[in-house]
Amino acid sequence: MQFGATLGEACATFAITNVDDLFVLITFFAEATTSRTISPLNIVLGQYLGFTVIVAISMIGFGVALVLPPEPIGFLGLLPILLGIWKFTNLFLPETDDEGDLEVSTTAAVKGVLKVALVTLMNGGDNIGTYIPLFSQVERGAIAVYVVTYYILLGLLCLAAWSVMRQKHVLALVQKYVDYVIPLLYTGLGIFIIVKSDCYPWTIEQINKSTGSSPGQGTMAGVTTFILLAATCAMAWYTVAQRRTHAPTPEDTLATTTNYVPDSPSTVQTLPPATNN
Repeated sequence: MQFGATLGEACATFAITNVDDLFVLITFFAEATTSRTISPLNIVLGQYLGFTVIVAISMIGFGVALVLPPEPIGFLGLLPILLGIWKFTNLFLPETDDEGDLEVSTTAAVKGVLKVALVTLMNGGDNIGTYIPLFSQVERGAIAVYVVTYYILLGLLCLAAWSVMRQKHVLALVQKYVDYVIPLLYTGLGIFIIVKSDCYPWTIEQINKSTGSSPGQGTMAGVTTFILLAATCAMAWYTVAQRRTHAPTPEDTLATTTNYVPDSPSTVQTLPPATNN
């Protein structure tokens, strides 16, 4: 094994398969500027967790390609699209303050890590498609060099995305428009994953081959439309239900108005009675 050549191949394959993750990380770091449920640490942990799953799948070898081809992974790109719709509905739902609840904060942090890990895995179709044949054709020592190099470069990638968000003019712009930009970023991310993975052309081709005709395009269009409409209606219903739950009741309004306590009589100065001359 030539260490220099192996290191160069590791850097090249990482750049090819992970440069698009910079967009993903910037999206998450932008969300972290105004969110109480996700932090830069959660993002880094989630990124490493998702990438670890990708590496673990890839190291199994060619056998994984028969069970889990990379193209169908692209359908998970529908999840960021749904997440973008969910973020859009949250614009009409005021957030509740849970900062004082340690258990809620811990649960939210875990969810933030898992969300980043899931999106990283969703965006890893090209990683799996590249790493499986690569790992199956090189020596074990080279695989170790690849993996260590990948983890170091992944940390540098997270640092680069975080540094972009640390720029004052970028941060000020993001904090001003983040609530409106985040839904668009998630939607764009989902579309990017779907297009990059070629999951729709691959599935349409498989359907057409299995049926001997051409129902693939209509089938996928109908299934996608149904999924998006059903999920959107469910999220809209949940949002309305949450707004009704958080809406102040007449009892709350009455309690707020009756909490006013006038000045104590002892603090009121009494003037002596007027005398007639």
